[in-house]
Amino acid sequence: MANTMYANDAQASTSGGGGGGGGYAAASGLGAIMGFKASQAAAKQARLTAEYNAKVAENERVLLQRSARDEQARLRQGSEKLISAQRVAAAKSGVVTGTGSNLLALRDTYMGTEMDAIAIRYASSIQEQAKTAQAAMIRATGASRASAIKTQAYANLLESGAKTATLMG
Repeated sequence: MANTMYANDAQASTSGGGGGGGGYAAASGLGAIMGFKASQAAAKQARLTAEYNAKVAENERVLLQRSARDEQARLRQGSEKLISAQRVAAAKSGVVTGTGSNLLALRDTYMGTEMDAIAIRYASSIQEQAKTAQAAMIRATGASRASAIKTQAYANLLESGAKTATLMG
């Protein structure tokens, strides 16, 4: 740095001497590094937030599985009560037909119960797949956002480095 003497402060500030540009360049470089670090932290936070939200979706999928299992259990309990009532009613009537109409009624009840249970499992599996897909989409979106933030951080760092180099001469 040149050791130049100026008659007054106004002359020093307008001449561009005295190292003022170097200080600004250093501050600019430091600001660029701080911005880069902040962007890296933001990218990490975006990834962590996406992972948390994906875990929430996966937990909702587990809750859907449990709910379907409970719904099937309630369905089967209700069906057993209905079948018991049908047996009692058939026994009370004392009518036995040769065609087995009482047995056909019980078979229809069992078949209806199984069809309803299949429908519950099918609906549940569709909801579970939707939650699995949602979790994957959340993770992909988070990774994409983190990547975009990192790319922008590198671009800003390069731009600031170029400006700093220009200021330093």
